[in-house]
Amino acid sequence: MQMPFPSDLRGEEMMKTFVRETILNLKGYETKNTPYVYKLDANEGKTLFFSDQATSEREDFNRYPDNEATVLCEVMGKFLGVPTENIVAGNGSSEMIELIMKTFIDTGDGVLSFTPSFSMYEVFTNIYSGRFFSVPSRRDFSLDVDALIAKANEIKPKVILLCNPNNPTGAFLTEAEIKKVIEETNAIIVVDEAYIEFSDGSFVNQVNQYENVIVLRTVSKAFGLASIRLGFMVANKEVINIIKKVKPPYNLNSLSQKYGIEALQKTEKMSRYVLEIKQEREKLYQEMKKLNIEVYPSQANFLFFKSTLVDLAERLQEKGILIRQFSGDLAWYYRVTIGEKEENSAFLNGVKEMVSHASS
Repeated sequence: MQMPFPSDLRGEEMMKTFVRETILNLKGYETKNTPYVYKLDANEGKTLFFSDQATSEREDFNRYPDNEATVLCEVMGKFLGVPTENIVAGNGSSEMIELIMKTFIDTGDGVLSFTPSFSMYEVFTNIYSGRFFSVPSRRDFSLDVDALIAKANEIKPKVILLCNPNNPTGAFLTEAEIKKVIEETNAIIVVDEAYIEFSDGSFVNQVNQYENVIVLRTVSKAFGLASIRLGFMVANKEVINIIKKVKPPYNLNSLSQKYGIEALQKTEKMSRYVLEIKQEREKLYQEMKKLNIEVYPSQANFLFFKSTLVDLAERLQEKGILIRQFSGDLAWYYRVTIGEKEENSAFLNGVKEMVSHASS
């Protein structure tokens, strides 16, 4: 029997009646469309690809895309050194995280991660009525694996999420530390490697050694293709087959598949770009230390730092420079994307100017 629509309910009252309570109380992911000259707030990379041939080729827009993204996954498999059957492609790492929640999390199931880390872990957990738990980073924002293991053995989570390198801090877990988490807990272990190209090494070659491990990859950062929303899940065949039952049909559009294939066939450009970013990261890190700014070591394409300069982000924004500002427990903390030399110099000069004014 269909429930009659209560004509007297409108706006907020109607939402309270029909929307799940979990969603009503949810704080979504927010972005700002702020004018800028130098955009260093979202960890985007430099666009390296899109040949004239790729952009001019005709698409059959009346046809659905390849449901399995077969060629794309084959090319990604060659790049990663894993079989195609171990890969699923989708709309960025975010869709991959959501697929994991859809597949494994029932109402009340636990999900565990570090804090601070990628905010969407908690959002997706709440959407699927799970319980989100977190373990604080150390005072220097390094990741305390022993504390995570102890918490996992206390609360028995179904999923443990490891952002590696961690966003927003840039902290990195070694292969030995990840293996310790896997071997001393009992959960699905997700290693989110969105920034892995800027670090000391990937865990992806271990997916067939552990049945409970999922590795996430993206082309948004090192490949500079954030706009095409392309991410990958890599896991053993049994996990992938289950995930494919949950994945929406034709989830990845044909243009994203095409541009992803081109990028993954020209990885030498990406490798050169990553080397440049690593060099710029080290330069900026050292220069910020000279200014007595509390900046933390990073293995990502950004630096996390603390500054008591008043209105730092706002004053940089006035110069057309955007950085990420945090609040709450992370008040006075910021994250700046490592850009090209000109961008990094503009940021550094802006900070130097403020430091000079503060000390005069």
